[in-house]
Amino acid sequence: MATKKDFIANITKKLNYLSKEDAEIAVDSVIELIKNELCKRNRIEIRGFGAMSIRDKKSSTKDYFYKTVYFRMSKNVQDALKDN
Repeated sequence: MATKKDFIANITKKLNYLSKEDAEIAVDSVIELIKNELCKRNRIEIRGFGAMSIRDKKSSTKDYFYKTVYFRMSKNVQDALKDN
């Protein structure tokens, strides 16, 4: 499982001119943007990765709906999974 710390370390390694603090700010900014857009019920699309949106789902045991994140992976990711 990859964690936020792993993302920060990977960015710092690939972009060695960025400090760990700058990479952390970048990762936090992206996560905050995704969270805010989903809270507004906007769809998020990251080309080559996938799309996320909020959907209402009906509870199977009770008579109410709840919100859930729906993720549809891109064809690139699907193909990469087939190769592994």
